[in-house]
Amino acid sequence: MTQLHLDIHDKLIVDLFAGGGGMSVAMEMAWGRSPDIAINHDDDALSMHRVNHPQTRHFVADVFEVCPRGATQGRPVGWLHLSPDCTHHSQARGGQPRDRKIRALAWVGYRWAGQVRPDVISLENVKQFRQWGPLIAKRCAKTGRVLKLDGSVAEPGERVPVQQQYLVPDPRRIGRTFRAFVRRLEALGYEVQFRTICAADFGGHTTRERLFMIARRDGRPIVWPASTHARCPTGGLQRWKPAAECIDWSIPCPSIFERTRPLAEATMRRIARGIVRHVLQAREPFFLTEHANASAARTWSADEPLRTQCAAIKGGHFALVAPYLMQANGGFNTTPGHDLRRPMSTITNTGSQQQLVAAHLVHLRGNCDARDAAEPLRTVSAGGEHHGIVTAHLVTNTSGHPGADVRHPIPTVTTGSHHGIVECTLSPEQTEGAKRVAAFLMRYYGEGGQWSDARDPMTTITTRDRMALVTVTIRGTPYVVVDIGLRMLTPRELYRAQDFPEDYIIDRGHDGRIFSKATQVRMVGNAVDPLMAVNFLRLNAPALAVRKAA
Repeated sequence: MTQLHLDIHDKLIVDLFAGGGGMSVAMEMAWGRSPDIAINHDDDALSMHRVNHPQTRHFVADVFEVCPRGATQGRPVGWLHLSPDCTHHSQARGGQPRDRKIRALAWVGYRWAGQVRPDVISLENVKQFRQWGPLIAKRCAKTGRVLKLDGSVAEPGERVPVQQQYLVPDPRRIGRTFRAFVRRLEALGYEVQFRTICAADFGGHTTRERLFMIARRDGRPIVWPASTHARCPTGGLQRWKPAAECIDWSIPCPSIFERTRPLAEATMRRIARGIVRHVLQAREPFFLTEHANASAARTWSADEPLRTQCAAIKGGHFALVAPYLMQANGGFNTTPGHDLRRPMSTITNTGSQQQLVAAHLVHLRGNCDARDAAEPLRTVSAGGEHHGIVTAHLVTNTSGHPGADVRHPIPTVTTGSHHGIVECTLSPEQTEGAKRVAAFLMRYYGEGGQWSDARDPMTTITTRDRMALVTVTIRGTPYVVVDIGLRMLTPRELYRAQDFPEDYIIDRGHDGRIFSKATQVRMVGNAVDPLMAVNFLRLNAPALAVRKAA
């Protein structure tokens, strides 16, 4: 049963732009209490926040319309946090239109500073926030005339209203507004410091980078916590958390060859590049069993001996998985993805632009062993449809017991060498799948020979196969790729990657409303990763923590 604390604290905690509630989770982790006040114009976001933080007083309103003195009712504020919308500062928006009002949201913090004088103010945004400055109309590179929102170019002499202009930051005045914002806070007596923080460096599962500001006026020093993790750890640091820890491996990956709506050509090329780079050419791919052990998330290091495989009748489920993450958005057409032993990339409010790609290996010897996935996921964005799992199913091309049927129980696999190459014992279905994968990789990756579309029927197969099987050798054992699958990451996987508690409610609001998948993903993309903030909250305001009885 949840125990609620009495409101006996001297100073309030305020979380503006509360979104999915990541900063509020960090406050609970650091101080043992939720914020006293949360404000957001998004009714769904505040409803999710209310069901997870019932002690908080919520304002569903435009932050410009909330009076700081009225909201606090005269009580002093110990900490004010700001997470203004970052999408109109982020480089991820490329040359897209920029909304001046959204870019000006941080000025709300100055208003609160002037009216209620919080002891400490924190702010979180993309690192490009430091380039905050005036906007100008984007111009056509050829004609020099103004570009409109609809993509057209202004006619000679045409005056385009600012509301119709394609606005971009003025390169000659980069950072002017940001510097003015800092000077205004300093004029109110605040010491202001900024630092870029990577979530993975503090135990997070993404490589999300964010600019954090701390401004304080209580005379105490600003303290920045030291990193606890690193990609290549030294001096007592821990290794980055792996992306694989966030994935629910029990969810199936449908084959890319059996989709009712074919994938785009660019997506197919990215999949092919990723399979080659992270499976076929990987020195030591991460393995995970597809059958019994996968649902329990059991993984082992590639340096350890293979595990004893339990018997099963389902030969096709004796599979290993060598996963990676693939960029899926149009801006990353040439990106083959990255190793799943690294963290996720940043999660935004429109999608992570990543799909999980994994190579499934059906071992005819049946050793459902699993290997280490040792690095975190990339940043995940809030557009969940950009998260997918691609799986390349591979079948071992060797067996210590030639002719063994994969539907029979599998003998114990030892650490000894069983790498003698013998005749491949693939089933007819696996053979067809292997040739289909070969045609796919030839078309989308191979040098020359791209004459076969993987979505078309296979050409006539003679007794002397002309279509070479695609193989990968792992620790001396050759495997054959027989299928490639793809699925999007689920909202729960994204919240897990963003390091929210496993029991955080994401599918419904305080009043029982049900959130769509798109709504869930949008809110996680707008949320702060709690692990990025918990240490500096704890270090800079220990007095805000719940007081324990003596």
